[in-house]
Amino acid sequence: SATMETAPRYLYKVLSSDDWNKSKYVVRLPPMDSAFVHFSTEEQLEKIIEKYWSGIAEFVILKIDRQKLIGYLVFENNPGGTTKYY
Repeated sequence: SATMETAPRYLYKVLSSDDWNKSKYVVRLPPMDSAFVHFSTEEQLEKIIEKYWSGIAEFVILKIDRQKLIGYLVFENNPGGTTKYY
């Protein structure tokens, strides 16, 4: 796992336009983020968009200042994968 000091300043989260439009004061996250929120680094963002969002006409990219996050930040690979994400 990574500490807050070694993590990049900004992390990114891609949301559907529908989830974003449902968000008023609290961001509505998809079910896959119910246990924890999946973030991307700036370097990973293009690959994530290409893999999961290429067929979607509209989506929203949130740029998150990790210094404003509360909770525990973990840098780990997806089950069965080798690429690490926050």
